[in-house]
Amino acid sequence: MKSLLALAIVLALPGLALAGPYEDLLSGARKECRGCDLHGMSFKKADLSGVDFTGANLTAASFHRAILKGAIFNHVNADAANFNLTDLTGASFVGATVTNALFYEAQLSTAKFDGANLKGARMQHARMTRLSAVKADIDEAVLSDGRLNSANLAGASLMRTNLLNASLGNTNFDGTVMDNANFQSVKASGTSFKGARITLTDFYGADLHDADFSNASVSGSRFTTANMQDVKTDGAHFTNNFMADGQVQ
Repeated sequence: MKSLLALAIVLALPGLALAGPYEDLLSGARKECRGCDLHGMSFKKADLSGVDFTGANLTAASFHRAILKGAIFNHVNADAANFNLTDLTGASFVGATVTNALFYEAQLSTAKFDGANLKGARMQHARMTRLSAVKADIDEAVLSDGRLNSANLAGASLMRTNLLNASLGNTNFDGTVMDNANFQSVKASGTSFKGARITLTDFYGADLHDADFSNASVSGSRFTTANMQDVKTDGAHFTNNFMADGQVQ
């Protein structure tokens, strides 16, 4: 009886009440919140480096300007979450749902989005050097002016994806499926599109020198004024495309 009374007194004292997961994350008292329900929560400017959010509900949560180096977001639901201007260097979003999420000017170098759903995500001006998004759904996402040099997007889906003016040097698009994608004015020297299925995609003014389209299927696409010097097309099928010289092939 006395122990129960003592516990009641402790819990009643101001400042000694047990904090919830949200408060503990902000204070740094905990480094994991696997499966937590944090939808709509704000972590603006918080330092959550290395925190494990695996399986958490982060729908509409805000991480604006947060530091998230090495954080784990595997299999989270982060639909419409705000990651604008965050530092996500080395973070992991494997199998995550980040549809309609915001990553404007985020630092995403070496981040992993393998098997993730990025449909409708906004990633303008983001730095994505050596990012991995193997077999990811990147449909209708906006990556314009992004830096994806040496990234790996093998097997990804890029339906109506916008990469206008993006830097894509040495990026891997092998086996991707592209339809109505925008690659206008991209810098994609040494980029690989081997075995890709590309339809109605716009490469107008793109720098594609030394790119590799071996065994790719390319139809109804535009390469007008593109730099296609030393492009490899071994085993590729080009049909009804507007080529760099203005001819239809």
